[in-house]
Amino acid sequence: MAAIIDLKLVAYGNAKQNADGSYSCQHGAGECEADAQELCTQYLLANSDTNTMWSKSMEAWPFILCMEEADGNPAKGESCYTSSMSNSTVSWSQVSSCVDNDFNLVTGAAKDATPNHDYVPWSLVGGELLENSNLLQKAVCDAYTGTKPESCKFFQAAIDAKPDVHCDNN
Repeated sequence: MAAIIDLKLVAYGNAKQNADGSYSCQHGAGECEADAQELCTQYLLANSDTNTMWSKSMEAWPFILCMEEADGNPAKGESCYTSSMSNSTVSWSQVSSCVDNDFNLVTGAAKDATPNHDYVPWSLVGGELLENSNLLQKAVCDAYTGTKPESCKFFQAAIDAKPDVHCDNN
């Protein structure tokens, strides 16, 4: 499915900028640090260019997935990075340094990169808000107008096999 999507992952949840310019995260400082680790990975993969860092979402995906599976625990950052990014030209020490030194720069870029939203995850498919992020893969397959990849065929088969059922709540 990766071949048919233009993925832009922005890790900042519901971060809010404080009066002093710093950021606070909905679930505390640990979430901010984990988000910064993910953002710094994209930022460094893009040669420290905030304008192109989102194009590195797929390249950073193995690390981001590992972090999300670790419930965003920043203490898992190094082990996730080491296990998932072994072929990267960016080292964990560079990511760690970025978190320590460029945190506001990267978090600020992330905050500005996505329109305002009320909840997370906040997903757009074809410019349209996806109300149920559990249906992301199906929404991507439905929106794609080219030849569907094999991974999309499951959804069509499920639709074809599903009986027509109507429910009345009265």
